Amino acid sequence: MRESFVSVFIFAVFLSGCSNDQGSDSSSTSTSGSDAEGFDPPPPAEGFTRFEAEAVRDVAPGADVTYCQYVMEPLDHDMDVLSVFGYQSQFGHHAAAFVYMPAAGEMPGANFPCMGAEFTGPPSDGGATTETGGTMGAFLGALGGEDGREPGTALPEGVGIRLPAGSGIMLNVHFLNAGEEMIDGDAVVDVQFAEPDPNRKLAAMFVNVNTQFALAPTTQTSSSADCVVQSDIDLIMMTNHMHEYGTSASTIVTRAEGGATEMLHEDPSWTFDMQFNAVYSRWSIDAPLQLRAGDTVRTTCNWDNGTSAEVNFPREMCVGVGFALVTGENPNAPVCYDGTWIGQGF
Repeated sequence: MRESFVSVFIFAVFLSGCSNDQGSDSSSTSTSGSDAEGFDPPPPAEGFTRFEAEAVRDVAPGADVTYCQYVMEPLDHDMDVLSVFGYQSQFGHHAAAFVYMPAAGEMPGANFPCMGAEFTGPPSDGGATTETGGTMGAFLGALGGEDGREPGTALPEGVGIRLPAGSGIMLNVHFLNAGEEMIDGDAVVDVQFAEPDPNRKLAAMFVNVNTQFALAPTTQTSSSADCVVQSDIDLIMMTNHMHEYGTSASTIVTRAEGGATEMLHEDPSWTFDMQFNAVYSRWSIDAPLQLRAGDTVRTTCNWDNGTSAEVNFPREMCVGVGFALVTGENPNAPVCYDGTWIGQGF
């Protein structure tokens, strides 16, 4: 079984990358260990802490499974995440790291099915409630795909993501077995932590999520989600996210004042690889793209379902994904979920 290097992102979009010649000096944190057959990732780079996903056993041919795993105890003080790397075994779709607010008394080791838990519905507390009772919050980063990847795009130098006191890390691991034999799925995620620095800028994920679509068999489909901005946002990165049925996508903003329309990010020709290696539009931290209250953000996705079965969320997705500048006092960015504005999202 081949191991897979993949770039890291916040939601299904990538933060940073690594290569097979990394250094080996690092602290390491693990659960039950990475022991899927043939899965032997290189050691973590110096300064990174490794989290080993519990192997997902006996994934049958054609099976599409996602598990959530609580892998790090809550912190006793704020920390910043500067970078995330990782590897996944064959037929891995993604392994995503989320900030996680555990239920009382819960310890690392919880492992349960959670297909679509990244966006289970508009949560009142700003995060998806998991089956264990904890809350899945900010997206820290993820790795995805089976083949080796070149380093992906990164947040700007001097920008990090805040991991608040009282939170741990939840891994969301997804495997889609396209082979003819039973497999075990595995992943490791390497995180670079740093003490908070008042000179460091902070960013968080802003998303415009559309789950209200159905891809009819052997049919081309288009669907859009409109998000009316309720508070000002300073964007530094923007992209789109779909899966393999996608053909094109775009995210635009229509200004409340004057009605002018601006393209935030367009993917005129979607490829399978783009679900793992996102292409971003970027703005500097000194001159971010400003969304103002009353503006409308629209994400439009187009698909071609050549199969004989209807396809729905989360097997396919339609998400406009951005990174917004935030503060240490309020380290979350808003989220739009099927047109509903959630002021304290990821």
